[in-house]
Amino acid sequence: MKRKQVIRLFKKMAKELGLENVKIRIVPMKSKVASISFKTRTLRLNRNAVKVLNEEQLKFVILHELIHIKVKDANHGSLFLKELRKRYSEEEIEQIELGIIEAFIKEKISNSKFHSQST
Repeated sequence: MKRKQVIRLFKKMAKELGLENVKIRIVPMKSKVASISFKTRTLRLNRNAVKVLNEEQLKFVILHELIHIKVKDANHGSLFLKELRKRYSEEEIEQIELGIIEAFIKEKISNSKFHSQST
């Protein structure tokens, strides 16, 4: 997905959640798919996520992080889960999260210096 498309998706999701004055930064991250800053109301999205995730997976990641901002809690408590379950069933959440993990594992393996080496 291209950067402009990700930003458009982010703005759409923020609007749907009734959030204003939120920002997105697409940055390199070593181990996280995304994170948020409550202080700056900024979602940081792993640049590799933009490369390896499909649109539905990116939508889920963005929504997930924006819900943290909406409920003003970094944990996955009852308010967070209530908001997330308005949009996804438990089964959908599990499937999307599994797909995200698989995409990152596949990317890591394909970029490994040991991949495709013959001995």
